[in-house]
Amino acid sequence: MLQQIDESILFFLNGLHNAYFDAFFWCGTNTWTYLPLYIAIVWLLYKQYGNKIWLPVLFIILTVLLTDQITNLIKGAIQRLRPTHNPVVAPFIHTVNDYRGGFYSFPSGHACNIFGMALFLYRIITPKRWILTVALFAWAGITAYSRIYLGVHYPGDILAGIILGGLIGYFTSWLMSRIYKKVKYAPRV
Repeated sequence: MLQQIDESILFFLNGLHNAYFDAFFWCGTNTWTYLPLYIAIVWLLYKQYGNKIWLPVLFIILTVLLTDQITNLIKGAIQRLRPTHNPVVAPFIHTVNDYRGGFYSFPSGHACNIFGMALFLYRIITPKRWILTVALFAWAGITAYSRIYLGVHYPGDILAGIILGGLIGYFTSWLMSRIYKKVKYAPRV
């Protein structure tokens, strides 16, 4: 039942394709497309943390490691074939540049990584600026949706990745805030 719902939503969303969207979502899944956003984030982190920028950078790395490795562990345990590798579904999937991804899809590593990062950054960068919030979650949303559009994930994979990434991003931001208070107020030698 859930598989049928997932497939129906996938066929609908993946079927909304044209040459413009093919190019847009192909770029939307590419890490380097967001280089200006990354530069802005580093600038904001430096402005806020100064010479202690190493701490948020360390926790960004931790967030990515956790999201990436946990999704890989779950994918290996569940072994749900990607739509592009599922022989029943694959003939009906629109692909872009013949991209098919790896074999397993649940949960989406891209969605987990990107939403983990977005929530982590949203929580640690202050003051909250509406443009940063929009940029972070637009970046996450476009990247996550691009995985369905490209036919390499079911919507359920994306939803699970978003939830898992959000939990990890929340946890790492909470942990960093505890450590930052200790680093910030540590006596200087």
